[in-house]
Amino acid sequence: MKPEKYTIMFIPDDESSSKSYHLSKTAIQTVFFSVIVLLTCVFGVLFYYVPKMADYTEIKDRHDQFATERLKVLELTRDLERMKQMDKLIRHSLGSKLDFDDRPVVFDSITNAVSTGGNLVSFIENIPSIAPIQGFVTQRSGKPGLFISETHHGIDIVAKEGEPILAAASGVVVYSGWNYEFGNMLILYHGDDYFTHYGHNQQNFKKQLDPVTRGEVIGLVGNTGVSSGPHLHFEVWQEFVAMDPLIYFPEYRATDLTSLHE
Repeated sequence: MKPEKYTIMFIPDDESSSKSYHLSKTAIQTVFFSVIVLLTCVFGVLFYYVPKMADYTEIKDRHDQFATERLKVLELTRDLERMKQMDKLIRHSLGSKLDFDDRPVVFDSITNAVSTGGNLVSFIENIPSIAPIQGFVTQRSGKPGLFISETHHGIDIVAKEGEPILAAASGVVVYSGWNYEFGNMLILYHGDDYFTHYGHNQQNFKKQLDPVTRGEVIGLVGNTGVSSGPHLHFEVWQEFVAMDPLIYFPEYRATDLTSLHE
């Protein structure tokens, strides 16, 4: 005859009174099957959700990679739009058609001089080669500025307000005016697809279409536009590509304050 009840007894080591519990066979079977069902449910949930968690991690990694690539695309799009705007500005300033690709005949291979209607113009004079001001570099190319989240296409040079700004090369003024970001701004075209930008000026001395010579004073250092203090925002562009000004002016490396934080 099978027992209908089972007794579980607990006997302590200190010889105190023991305790016993009586459990029916049905109760034991119920507990046993409940444990089996619970374990089955737990393993079922793990079997179903563990692969889902792995898929979620993979999808999240792909999303993060996609977001990073999308930000890069947006930055490139902004750069392209800025180049289009600059191209439109220059074409509006100088005319509807610019034949910059037509290279004149070089008459002097040493100085790279060409004839322009009886005058000799040297492309050596038109390559950025004179530092616009003396000062300390506080912002480098390729990094967002303090107030501007877009890529920084140049260097910021801190100097005293009112310091004269020199033309980095000979050329012609294609823009002289004011905009929200750079305040009073000058853009010079130097030939051979070279442009230089001078921003945050206190005052512009040159007007649109004025010719300039290398080293000529074209404005004064200021604090106009989106600026945290008196400084010159200086850019060099070649074939509508932003260049690092330190390539042309390595002397600024000696006063580059950003290198102290690298």
